[in-house]
Amino acid sequence: MSLLTATQGTPNRVFGLLRLLSEAGTPLSVETIAGWLVPENTIGNNEVVRPKEGLEQTLSAARSLRLLSDGSPVTATAEVPNTIQAFADLAHQHLCDLPATDANAVVLKVYAWFVLREDRDAASLHRRERDGLASEIDGAFPRAKDEDPKAFNSTKIAPWVRWVSFLGLGMELPNTIFFPYPAERVLRELRRIAADAGFDRDMDFREVQKELSKRAPYLDHGDVFLEMSDRTGWRPRTLSRVLSGALRELHQEGEIRLIALGDSADRVQFAPDPNDLTGLPGANRIRVFEEASRAV
Repeated sequence: MSLLTATQGTPNRVFGLLRLLSEAGTPLSVETIAGWLVPENTIGNNEVVRPKEGLEQTLSAARSLRLLSDGSPVTATAEVPNTIQAFADLAHQHLCDLPATDANAVVLKVYAWFVLREDRDAASLHRRERDGLASEIDGAFPRAKDEDPKAFNSTKIAPWVRWVSFLGLGMELPNTIFFPYPAERVLRELRRIAADAGFDRDMDFREVQKELSKRAPYLDHGDVFLEMSDRTGWRPRTLSRVLSGALRELHQEGEIRLIALGDSADRVQFAPDPNDLTGLPGANRIRVFEEASRAV
């Protein structure tokens, strides 16, 4: 079972499971975990059968992220964070660190597909019909034989949207199954870069973007992005619309400052956007504020 087939293994449930193991301070049997997360219940004098599927899928989802040991007793294989926001960072890191051949690597590969598709034909993402979208995505993952299982299908869309939204990479909209909008995740990764390189100082944008592509490999120039670009044949001529939009938004909100120096050849070109209010055609320098600046 993978992260996308363990449909009841939601982010909140996985986090709750990890916190239980952390508080216990010792490996727990599956039966003990069930006693805490799926307590016995009675109606009248009759004991209600304890549902097992939700717990099994939660365990499976956590193992898909390589956060739990196999078998029983169960123990966490990573330090468990105290907050669900920090858990989102941990889950994101573990997904990024998965080998390209891992079945769960498809989560970020599909996200890279959305980033590239937004560049090629943004209007095509504004639809509610799931089967056609899933079939189009699956077409980027050719199978050796027709009877081989699909890499992506319509039943995987809901858990996929749930997880990538939880990671701060986008959202479902009324007229769109998923809209790639990674501003939250980009800001969190930029803050990690600045924690090492220094807040409130001008940094070379190209170098920062190179580091960002390592931390978020599904965005421009990252390994997952390049793999999916090769698979689809879609190659943006500038920084992708998705990343360009996220950076402009963070600049406008005063979280970062982007600096474009004239017609410098070193400038990284952003994708054009008729609705852009920043007037930024690209960037040579970037400053990450330790605290959001409202002076922009």
